[in-house]
Amino acid sequence: MEDNPLLSLPRPIVEALFKCAENEAQTIKARIARLSSKVNELKKVFNFKELSPKRPGIVVAVDGSMSSSPSRRLGSEFSIYTAGYIAFKDLQVIDEKYHAGSLSWSEGFKTFKVLLRLLMAYAERLAALEALKNVNPDYVILDGPFFYFKYYAKAVRHVRIGVEGFDSGRDLIRAVTEATLKLIESRKAVCIIRRSAMRAIDGWLLYNHGVDACIGTRDKHVMAMILPPRFLWSYSSIMGNRHPVHYAIFYAEYVKLRGLGKSLDELESSKEELIDDIEERWRESFRSNLDLSEPPKLNRYYIRYSATAPPFEVEAPPDLDVVDFASQMLSFHNPATGLPMPSDLIDAVVSLPRGSTTIFTEEVEAKLVKDPSIIDKTLISDYFSYLNPQKREYV
Repeated sequence: MEDNPLLSLPRPIVEALFKCAENEAQTIKARIARLSSKVNELKKVFNFKELSPKRPGIVVAVDGSMSSSPSRRLGSEFSIYTAGYIAFKDLQVIDEKYHAGSLSWSEGFKTFKVLLRLLMAYAERLAALEALKNVNPDYVILDGPFFYFKYYAKAVRHVRIGVEGFDSGRDLIRAVTEATLKLIESRKAVCIIRRSAMRAIDGWLLYNHGVDACIGTRDKHVMAMILPPRFLWSYSSIMGNRHPVHYAIFYAEYVKLRGLGKSLDELESSKEELIDDIEERWRESFRSNLDLSEPPKLNRYYIRYSATAPPFEVEAPPDLDVVDFASQMLSFHNPATGLPMPSDLIDAVVSLPRGSTTIFTEEVEAKLVKDPSIIDKTLISDYFSYLNPQKREYV
């Protein structure tokens, strides 16, 4: 059993924190009671689709990983990334491929982080397309929404990068976007969104029934409370053709405007104008960030397999049979996480262990130290000196 780290603090602090824990427990108790009452009222509005087990066909899981933090040296930042796929047939591995890359950058930390995410996204999509060609799967499972890179892509759109054969950020963004569109058009790609914090249900309730109808928590929490195991729920069953992200943004902006002093009457009278503006800004973000004239049509769902694990969100094109996909994974999921087993397995394989980035950077330095063409070795030690010399990093 691990030691309690709180007990290493001064006793007055420990006692104060345990008192805070008691107060928080009472606050959460009351909050849970309110949530339960609200969610029970909402149950009648939701229509769930029951899943029946089906024999899994050929399923591919794709994922990537990147340095959680860069190795920060005087000369530049260093990071690494991985991507790969594992293909399964009849619950057995039939093929797997892996890729890895690196990035060193000295022109701004924000740009560096965005480039790293885009390079990983590109490697993931190339792995998925390779799997489609090599094993002709029934489904390809991706991690995260199809266009999760859209919002931060604009930070490097006009930057000269000279990385991995791409002259500009726009060239890299275009390549990632085109690969993503090919996956959507294959009608085999399904995205699993593990860490969804979206509050589209509250946005829908707020828009249609007013502020008092809101539940007060994220969608995943709502689904954890009401979606039974072996069932699926589609956002479109209550939201129609409007994307749930629009309702989530509506909720966030409504709360922000309320905090700035807008009255409930003002917000109610302008809600249609607000959501129309949100939809236009959504379309504009695809035009300006990704050079797409219209956002591709994509649907969102929740699937639950296990009573002991929360449900998970899924994104898929409308012509993909999500019920069939969910039914196939019913007999091939991880009861501990509630996720499809292929997703958990590829995540475990490609995830970078702590220290990987530091060791990689030291390997780069060692190769330069051995290079006989570099006479003045102090140039190398200066370049690779830690940005923070007080302690050795291990990232």
